[in-house]
Amino acid sequence: PPVPPQPTVRELAAFYVPCLCLWISGPLLSLVDTASVGLSAAPGTGAFQLGALGPATTFVDGSSYLFTFLNVATTNLYASAVADDGGRDGGRLAGDGVVRTAVGIALLSGAG
Repeated sequence: PPVPPQPTVRELAAFYVPCLCLWISGPLLSLVDTASVGLSAAPGTGAFQLGALGPATTFVDGSSYLFTFLNVATTNLYASAVADDGGRDGGRLAGDGVVRTAVGIALLSGAG
């Protein structure tokens, strides 16, 4: 089989910038939450509110990592469906079905 061409820097950036933003968004949003709660808390209650924010932030971040399997499974199933087609459009349709199913699962579980 022919060797695929090397990706350009632009193609790589189109892939890694969104991936980097996904990993940075959780801690960044936690920092914003902490700052806004700390600044808006009534005098004398800030420690309690910040103390309650810690477990809540951990729960939300943990639940987002829990659904990482959906990303990995969708990518693998989509690539397999397109590769099994051998270049025809049926694999693309099967791959689109995989993506629709993954979006449905995310929406039903409340993660979307």
